[in-house]
Amino acid sequence: ENILERLVQWHLRRGLDPDSQGALLKLFEMLIGQSQQPLLQHKPVLQPLLSLLSTCADPQLGSPAVEGSLVLLLNQVCVSMAREPSILELLFRAASQQGPTNLLIFSLLVPFIHRDGAIGQQARDALLLVMATSADSQAVAQYIAENSYFCPVLATGLSALYSSLPRKIEVRGDDWHALRREDWIGVASLVLFMNSLEFCNAVIQ
Repeated sequence: ENILERLVQWHLRRGLDPDSQGALLKLFEMLIGQSQQPLLQHKPVLQPLLSLLSTCADPQLGSPAVEGSLVLLLNQVCVSMAREPSILELLFRAASQQGPTNLLIFSLLVPFIHRDGAIGQQARDALLLVMATSADSQAVAQYIAENSYFCPVLATGLSALYSSLPRKIEVRGDDWHALRREDWIGVASLVLFMNSLEFCNAVIQ
């Protein structure tokens, strides 16, 4: 009974190192990703998950070594939430008990908005799932607008990416008149900027 809670608490008591933190994140990712049932509706799964995620939000316990496992788990949580929207209410209710700025699933994803590679894409996809699932929730919308760093991170990150764009790019000929995907896909800074711009557009829609 309460095996997951006891397992997480045991690791917390003995001191959570990156290896054990990563192993726990992968355990929950596997359970949630492979289950045919909405496990997060059950407190014996949700509560230890939130306890584990709290360690990732703690600067003293969080580790860059587990970022990939963390974002993958958060992505799986958001996929599960999109399938079963009531999970969002459970998460938001748990957050309200900890304070108005503690919707962990959302706040843990925000720092990865402008990250390149698979981690950034998984984080952006997960955030869009949160947006879509919470479209009819005034409480979640208010949290995102007033109690999270989502809007400032989105704006300042896009501005920084714009500033890093190259001054010029090579064009194929005199008839070139529009920036197409094949023009920017090989320029790393343009890829990052376009991915973030497309994400901003999706958020607005």
